[in-house]
This record gives sequence, C-alpha cells and structure tokens, in this order.
Amino acid sequence: MKTAPRLLHDLGLFDAVFSHVRHLDPAVREGTMFGCPAAFVGSHLAFCVYGSGIGIKLPADKAARLVERGDAFAFQPYGRSPMHEWVEVRITRERVADLAPVLIDAIDYARDTLHREPPRFPPQKDSDASASRLARGAPLRAKR
Repeated sequence: MKTAPRLLHDLGLFDAVFSHVRHLDPAVREGTMFGCPAAFVGSHLAFCVYGSGIGIKLPADKAARLVERGDAFAFQPYGRSPMHEWVEVRITRERVADLAPVLIDAIDYARDTLHREPPRFPPQKDSDASASRLARGAPLRAKR
C-alpha cells in the first residue's frame, strides 16, 4: 500500500514569523495544529506554517481584502475546501517583517475571540454542587 509523502513544513519560516509576534501578548504561545507549527493566543489559533506558506486567521472582511488585492489566497490545507476567515500568504523569510501588520491583526483577532468565548463550564448552582458532591461520595453538610 502506497502512502502519500508527508508534507514538510518550513520550521525556519515559522521561527521568523513567530519572532514578530511572541512579545505582543503573554498568552501568545507556540504549538502545533494538524502537524503544522502554529501560534496560539490561549487556545485560539492565530496562524500556522503549512508547507512553505503561512495560514492566517483574520476577520472575514480583512481576509477578503487581502485576497482581492492579490496579497493572499484562500487557505486550503490538505486540498480541502477554503477555510472561512483564513488566507494563505507565500513570503520569504527575509520579507516576513512586511507581513507584521497582518500578523498583529491575527493575534488581535485570536485574543478577541478568546474573550468572547462563553465559559466551558458554567458555574454550578447550589443544588448542582450538592448533586456533584453526592456523585463523588462526599457527604452533604447540613445548612445552618
């Protein structure tokens, strides 16, 4: 059985790009997404290096403007359909500084979506907390 060769992501390009944003927010961190080196703000992906391109998540209107101007094209990793709010930019490591305003927009957008996200676990009501303690085998305390 033949398998497709694994796509190699340009780690040097990622290092060059990440060096422009790591200082913008203490929540900016390196990670991976689907095998691609990526930058996150908290748990939200801001951009990744896919092969020799940079996939960048932006508000839909900013992404559309970049595509319309010919500065980017639709991001379609692994041959999938274009991803909403994502663009791909091809740029050399030496010109990454030219992309700094777009990268800053991506970090800001990831930060903004992080703060708009509803809490994953809503606060428990007293009755829910009591049921939870019972489920763990903890004794209920009588209220005074």
